[in-house]
Amino acid sequence: MFQLYLFAFCKIVVAIVFALSCFSKFRDFSQFIETIRNFRLLPPFIIPFSASLFLSSELLVIVLLFTWPFMAFLLGASLLLIFSVALATVLMRKIQTPCHCFGHSKQLISSIDLIRNFGFLLCTGSGLWIASKPAFATELSPLNMGIIFFAALAFVLIWTQIGEIYELFQPELR
Repeated sequence: MFQLYLFAFCKIVVAIVFALSCFSKFRDFSQFIETIRNFRLLPPFIIPFSASLFLSSELLVIVLLFTWPFMAFLLGASLLLIFSVALATVLMRKIQTPCHCFGHSKQLISSIDLIRNFGFLLCTGSGLWIASKPAFATELSPLNMGIIFFAALAFVLIWTQIGEIYELFQPELR
């Protein structure tokens, strides 16, 4: 029974994360292209195509969650890994640029962004593991789904802002 609750939680978390990410990038697509350009990982001529492919893949994760969850979690984990590697290379090369992962931000990429992605990778990995098992025979009640939805929403809203939360607890440099 625990796996059923965990699967629902992971599915909702991944849906919200990729919906927020996809919406923010779609809303300001030129900023997303600029973010990829600032990472200095790809040749300039391929950046617009890569941005479109990444955005389309995020949208596909959301659609697949309702039709083929195993592939949704696999694609979601792949996207998170790709972006985590990109963030890690930006940090290693000491490039000072914001991530813009969930909308416009002035906060520069830090190791906290990798921790954030690791938390979401845990969700996609757990969902992938459970989705690889035989299908569940039982459905959750609307009340249980509602509780899980609000728990997942709270988790995503807090976890996407983990960098800002971390900054609140840092002593001021004077």
